[in-house]
Amino acid sequence: MVAKGKKENGNVEITRRLDAVIALLAQPSEGKTAKIVILRNAGLRPTEIATILGKRLSYVTAALAKAKKGGKKKTE
Repeated sequence: MVAKGKKENGNVEITRRLDAVIALLAQPSEGKTAKIVILRNAGLRPTEIATILGKRLSYVTAALAKAKKGGKKKTE
């Protein structure tokens, strides 16, 4: 049997991921870097983002570093 706290944490996790997917669907013309930033802001880890977008982890971490430093404004 799952404890109530664990079930609530699971629901929060599912809600967080759904929020990220909805945000991506609302902005279909965004480039990969913008999508990565949206997913990260929704609380997903870089490994999860890489899996969702079908990119390598190194690509995701590099895009996040560039965005954090205020990289170029144009996205892919």
